[in-house]
Amino acid sequence: MATSIAFPEGTVERMDELLADKGLSARERERVRTIRLLALGWEAQDVAEAVGLSRSSVYRRKAEFLKDGESTLFTEGWGGRRGGVLTEAQEAELVAHFEQAARDGQMVTASAMAAELAKRAGRPVSGATLYRILARHGWRKVVPRPRHPEADPDRQEAFKETSRSS
Repeated sequence: MATSIAFPEGTVERMDELLADKGLSARERERVRTIRLLALGWEAQDVAEAVGLSRSSVYRRKAEFLKDGESTLFTEGWGGRRGGVLTEAQEAELVAHFEQAARDGQMVTASAMAAELAKRAGRPVSGATLYRILARHGWRKVVPRPRHPEADPDRQEAFKETSRSS
């Protein structure tokens, strides 16, 4: 079995100080508790059960703490735009371009938008990506309605009966 790297002197006391701070988020509190229990000598499996993490997450938290110190307890989670095709500003610019075209009376189609998106991204992009971008910027699918809201079905039938046949 590999030898475990010891925590720096005073880690438990520092974690106790941090836990006394009422301004910690739930995620930060869970990270501090994890390090505190490990520093007290608990096994990773026991810490995982006590805190509600997997054993591999406990090992990862320990490695991050020993490598980078206390700052790892207060970092953001795994979220973010790691797989984003464009930056938020580029997305807004793309949508604004087509919004202006629509205001000028041009027909804006998804295929034209997808082609422009692929051009700006420098690679092919799926249609789902385009629709997620549009949804993020408040666009929705607009289609013509099937009939006029003030249409009178009786008058339409009368017109069909009295008009010339083609």
